[in-house]
Amino acid sequence: MSARAKTLLGNLRLCTADGIAAVPVCYLVLPSNFIVAALLVTRFKLPPEVYGVICSMPFWGNFTQAFVMPFFNRRLLPKTIAMSAAVVQTLCWAVMAVAIGFLPGDRPGVSSPWFLGFFAVSALASAMSGVSWTSWVQEWVPRRVRGKYFGLRNRLLQVTQVVFLLGVGWLLTASGGSVRAFQVLIGVSVVLRVVSVYSQFRTVAGTGPARAEAKFPWRDQFATLAATTPFKWFIAYGAVWGFAANFFGPFYPVFMIEELGCSLGKVSFLIVLTSVGGVLSYPAWGALGDRFGNKPVMLFAMIAWQLQNFCWFFLTPANVWMLYGMWIFGGIMNAGFTLSLFNIQLKIIPPAAKTLAISLNLAVTALITAVAPILGGWVLQTLLARGLPALRVYHLLVLVQPVLALLGCLLLVRVYEVNARPLSSVVGAMRNIRTLSAMLGLGFFVDHIFYKPAKKAGRN
Repeated sequence: MSARAKTLLGNLRLCTADGIAAVPVCYLVLPSNFIVAALLVTRFKLPPEVYGVICSMPFWGNFTQAFVMPFFNRRLLPKTIAMSAAVVQTLCWAVMAVAIGFLPGDRPGVSSPWFLGFFAVSALASAMSGVSWTSWVQEWVPRRVRGKYFGLRNRLLQVTQVVFLLGVGWLLTASGGSVRAFQVLIGVSVVLRVVSVYSQFRTVAGTGPARAEAKFPWRDQFATLAATTPFKWFIAYGAVWGFAANFFGPFYPVFMIEELGCSLGKVSFLIVLTSVGGVLSYPAWGALGDRFGNKPVMLFAMIAWQLQNFCWFFLTPANVWMLYGMWIFGGIMNAGFTLSLFNIQLKIIPPAAKTLAISLNLAVTALITAVAPILGGWVLQTLLARGLPALRVYHLLVLVQPVLALLGCLLLVRVYEVNARPLSSVVGAMRNIRTLSAMLGLGFFVDHIFYKPAKKAGRN
């Protein structure tokens, strides 16, 4: 093995270690998860309006970073920005781990400003770290291995998340959800994030192309993006999908708990099922993306996923057992969609303006996404206030996501991807028992390629 190949292999291993160690904090920074909800709403009694603002923080952070990132990009490399933002994020959560031991649990008027500040700083740091990390990784991960590598990496990350969620469930149940248990949970997550940042520091990659981008005038970068039609359609699709997913998305757990009679334990287990579905399917999705292109894989996964989501309209306490299959299937399709979304973004953005492109995409989609749950909550409250049966209201609003998401696919088909195969090619591959078995964890079938050999010319 050449020295260059050994260096690349070492960098890929460090990138994987970075991701695995960052899983707990990356899960916590999204405050709509059940862990943060239990801490803020149950333990510290924050009112719904304050918790709603906190839940919107990640989206506002993604929007704000678009105005902050240009200042740093002119002076620092993406790797440096990613590491620095990750350090700020880690310090923020370390402070939170200590502070929740002193904040009063029965006076939300005192604790609310502190939590708003914590999550505001965490959201902006997380957004800057995510944008710079994506730009940095594009520089040194070869295009020929991206699909398979990120498929394997994401599978390992999903396994880590399953273990993390199971550990969290045991800890919070055994401790009765005490503040000390949350301190231990956050503390362990902070220590692991330190390991993650150290892995980034040891990665020997990402010092060449970034300098050329930094010297490229911003006016020219904007002109380059304006002339890149696939990128503009990609942003439009992302905005529609973000609105569709978040208009009623935060209220699905409420629907399950209040109307379908699910316990918090069952909701947590369903989340684990989604992760399991992702773990089992990521390698197959990576192989499909490499073979057929990312756009057709995205279309297939999104259409299948959203058609299944119409089942929410028929759910009642009598048939709640359907949720188990729905969440496993949703996890599988979500894995294919997410992996392809990441890979197609790396493929269509112009290299000369990659950081600006990623930042602009996040800003536009985040602004629309941040408004979606606020509007969804207002519509839900208005309909319930009119005295309509709650189950009927929820059945009506669960239709918003699949309808808008399927309509958004009309924008996705306008995104041009080089060397992508038609959607029908992916549908055909999904019929193959080899691919289906791989998605269910029988990965050894992936190496066996079934194809019709081309006819050979006559021999001399």
